[in-house]
Amino acid sequence: MEPIKILAARALDVLWPRRCFGCHCRLQGDGPYLYFCRRCVGDLDFPFAPTCSRCGQLRGGRSDCPCRNCARNHFSFRSCRSLFEHSGLGRRIVHEIKYRQGRFLLPDLGRLCRIFFPQMGDGIFVPVPIHWRRRWQRGFNQSDWICQALAREYGCPVRRLLWRRCHRRPQVGLGRADRQRNVEGAFALIPNLFLKKIAKDVPIYLVDDVLTTGATLNECAKVLARAGFSNVHARTLARG
Repeated sequence: MEPIKILAARALDVLWPRRCFGCHCRLQGDGPYLYFCRRCVGDLDFPFAPTCSRCGQLRGGRSDCPCRNCARNHFSFRSCRSLFEHSGLGRRIVHEIKYRQGRFLLPDLGRLCRIFFPQMGDGIFVPVPIHWRRRWQRGFNQSDWICQALAREYGCPVRRLLWRRCHRRPQVGLGRADRQRNVEGAFALIPNLFLKKIAKDVPIYLVDDVLTTGATLNECAKVLARAGFSNVHARTLARG
């Protein structure tokens, strides 16, 4: 079946040539990514520098916790990681998904996550929810889209364990303290009979598009921690 798929992909590329999202060069059917060339993947700002093992903030030396950020803020998740920096091509990717419904990019991002975060294949993915008003306006929740792409890549389930009960102003433009106040009490656990069937120590990966201060992810992690889940981690596409 694989040779047939390769031939079909090459035929489609002749009829409808794919272009790299980053540089718009023409892509071949047998490349590793659907919408990125190798050069543009290399141009993404991956966080190779040492980061705190808890909050994911950049550090100048060691990666052990606690760092200054962890000392100032209590985080309810065990770890926080982002795939790339929210700059350059990374910013364009996030904007394409969030504001232009660029769902076509997600399979490639799932493959990249599998390379950088191979250990995520042992847990469940939980999207950070948005309020129903915002979902109605936007038509989708980008965090849910990201979760679905990761679930297909890792073969792990998606569980929508949280809901947003308060409609508040967007976090964009707010400082750290205002961000924390803005999301305080905004999330709750969805009443679900299947919650009892989920082991309390199973790795739970909270998924969002961008990490800035971590206030939203931390508030979601608090809700899960109060429900008894002891192995919560945060994962985002980009870090601002």
